Formats: sequence, structure tokens, C-alpha cells
Amino acid sequence: MRAAVLQGNSINIRNVSDPTPATGQLLVRPLFTGICGSDLSTRKQMAAMAASLPPEAQHQIPQIIPGHELSAEVIDIAPGTESALKAGDIITGLPFTHTHDGPQTIGLSPGHGGGLAELTCIDAVRSFRIPEGVPHDLAALTEPLSVGLHAANLASRNSGPNVVIGCGPVGLAVILALSLQGRGPILAADLSAERRSAAALLGADIVIDPDKESPLERWQYLGLTPHAMSPLLPRTFRGLPPGANIFECTGAQGMIDQIIKGAPPHSHIIVAGVCPHEEKFAPLDGILRELTLEFSFAYRPEEFAAALAMIEAHPGKAARLITSRQPLANTEAAFDSLAKSPSEIKILIDPRS
Repeated sequence: MRAAVLQGNSINIRNVSDPTPATGQLLVRPLFTGICGSDLSTRKQMAAMAASLPPEAQHQIPQIIPGHELSAEVIDIAPGTESALKAGDIITGLPFTHTHDGPQTIGLSPGHGGGLAELTCIDAVRSFRIPEGVPHDLAALTEPLSVGLHAANLASRNSGPNVVIGCGPVGLAVILALSLQGRGPILAADLSAERRSAAALLGADIVIDPDKESPLERWQYLGLTPHAMSPLLPRTFRGLPPGANIFECTGAQGMIDQIIKGAPPHSHIIVAGVCPHEEKFAPLDGILRELTLEFSFAYRPEEFAAALAMIEAHPGKAARLITSRQPLANTEAAFDSLAKSPSEIKILIDPRS
């Protein structure tokens, strides 16, 4: 089969062996596969690895077939697999699987290729049949929308207001989830005019360019009067002092520290951006204002199902995340474009073309 193979900084289309599904898995033909910020981060880390090795050791760099956001057609079901799914069904699914070495993420592991290929395997128990009428390209958005939905669901300390910093796919998914849950107001910040426009269309009440003003200085417009630190609250105060929900969806170095320094007392900070580097901040900045700092990873299976239902109910809103659809041969150029172009949000690859 043909597949996009990431090794070091390069992505090449190669002919590789067809995968064989293990018991409990489906052999599927990807229809559309999204490129994620996690894919870009993996490529960056592999490029750093390649730069650190001498030419004679370059073969030691692992090879990965990316792609963990996909819609696909079921081709075969491994023997011994119990499933209501059948060959020909159109599905999407959670890109996680168990192995003897522990859990692996499909498309982010050298041991399990993903959806940027003509064939891949996915766990039957973590697969969902796509409802009739849901376009196959939109179904491939289930995974990133699940990420945003999970982050929004974690923000349970305060009803709002909400500040979303970074309007890439994850930030936009957070905005859509909050909006559909009726949890406002929502302020969104991004350097890209195109992404700010998408944020407004998906439910953000205020959109700002952080180069021109800080998203952490607009509380009066969001209806929040910050409370004092806990020792200065009235003696008769009962319950939880109101604060803001602040979603960090950029993964940019130093952003967590900026948010901690700028958050009003009693706020809930949810970190959802891919952040593989070390971060530094002073805990006292959060202690004095009793901030909650929480990290959001992936989603739960029921949230994945809810995200698919969200797409079915609001296809027009989901479609606003897609900025281009490309053939498999354009995968490397698509990675480059997504990394460099502020106008791109979600690029889908069609591995069949």
C-alpha cells in the first residue's frame, strides 16, 4: 500500500506492507485524515533527533505513518473479533489501542501506523459507525472536536466567562462546545484574522488580536467583577467565589506563566495546547489567588460519541474548521502549510487520491 512516512524532518510517500489487524481490530481504508498539531509537534521532535545524529546513524530514526483523525471504510474484521460492525461500514474511532508494551496512539507511534495511508487498523470496540447523511470529511473532525469538548467539560469550577487563547482546531472546538452548551460569554484571541473570523462564526462573543490587546484585561466586557483573595472576602461569604475559565490552546512557550500572572482570583485554567517543552512559573502567583490549573488530555469515549452527534446536528458549524482537502501526494506540503500559514485551520488528506 501507499503511505506517507515521517522520518526525521521529511515525509515521503512510500510503498509499505499492508497492515494485518490483530484480534479485536478492524482493517479499514481511510477516507479522510486530518493533520493535527500533535503531528506537527512529532515532526519537530523527530527533526531535532535527526539533527543530533551523525549521517551514519540516521537510519536509527523511527519511521511513523501519521494520522489519528480519520473517517474510514471497514474492509475486514480480524478473526475472533466481536463487533456489530461489518465490511463496508463507514466509521470513525478513537486512535488508541492496547499492546503488550502498553497503550499506543495510532498514528503517533512507530508501532502502529495511522490514517495517512491506504490502509490502517483500528480497535473495533473504540469505533463508531458514522450516521447516514454525515459527510465523510466532516466525520474526520470527530477526534479534534472531542478534544475541545473534553476541555470544555473539565471547566466545571466556574460557569463563565470563558477566555480561549489560540483559535486553532482545539481552541475552535472549545468555543463550539461552550457555545452549544450555552456557556457564555466567550472571548477568543488569536493572531490570525482568519481564525478569529472562524471563532466568531462558531460562537465567540468577543474576538481580539493579542498583538493589539491582552485577552486577560477585558473582564469588564465579560461581566466579571473579580473577587478579592480569600482572606479579604466578607465574613459571611458562602460557596465558591466566581472566576473565569481560561483555556490555553496554543502550546506556546511561556503562555502558561502569562495566564497565571494575568488570571483573576479563583479562575480555572485548562491547558489543552500541545506543550512538549519545559515551562516555568512561580506557584505563589497562583497560590495567592487560588487558581486552579488543570491539564486536558484527549477525551472519554462518551465524549467522542457526543462530538460525532454534534457534527450530525451542526454540520455547517463543523465544516468551518476545514480550510483545505489535499491528496496523499501533497502530505509533506500540507504539513508545511499548516505549520507556516496562519490562514490554515484543518487540512484533510484523502489517502485514496
